[in-house]
Amino acid sequence: MEQPVFAQIMEAVEADILTGAYKVDDLIISTNQIARLYNVNPATAVKAVAKLTDAGVLYKRRGIGMCVAAGAKEQIMARRRDLFLRQTIAEILAEARTLGMTVDELVEVIRQQGSDIRNSDIQEESAHER
Repeated sequence: MEQPVFAQIMEAVEADILTGAYKVDDLIISTNQIARLYNVNPATAVKAVAKLTDAGVLYKRRGIGMCVAAGAKEQIMARRRDLFLRQTIAEILAEARTLGMTVDELVEVIRQQGSDIRNSDIQEESAHER
């Protein structure tokens, strides 16, 4: 099931916070800019920002705009980690069962792919240092 547009916008803003594009107290783009960027009705952008504000991810700085709240990154990470553990892992385990995979096989695949990711990260860091 596809997410509503406002939820997609919320995820995009959260992703920018997680990657460091927005830091604590940084001003985010305006709802009008969001509406133009995503080609949506401004009310949709307002709804996304309002929900992020209600969740404590953003706060309003009077006369300036919406800013990233202290602890927003940690809050987003905790919520997404919980969702990942409850939902994604459950889906992976169900699919593994359907495919006749054992937990040990699944863990080995995860270890191998994790090792591949770590090795590519090390190579990338090494290339940046040169």
